Amino acid sequence: MIGNIRTVQAFVGEEKAVKSYKIGLLTSYEHGKKGGLVKGLGQGAMYCVLFASWILLVWFTSITVHKKIANGAESFTTMLNVVIAGM
Repeated sequence: MIGNIRTVQAFVGEEKAVKSYKIGLLTSYEHGKKGGLVKGLGQGAMYCVLFASWILLVWFTSITVHKKIANGAESFTTMLNVVIAGM
């Protein structure tokens, strides 16, 4: 008789544990979605700044070559130095 009571009590406790675990998972999932969104937006902004700076560098280099302020080899070397220094 006591063994049957323990079995029933174990099944009731299992439902509570599963419900508690499910609530914990949902909370963790919501925090994970918000964190992923913030990280994605931050990384996207950094890539935007990176590519915009490269575009500005290429544009300025083309202007210096076009106006014969520097030749192509000097400009290309300067571009590589700026990009490598930025890493």
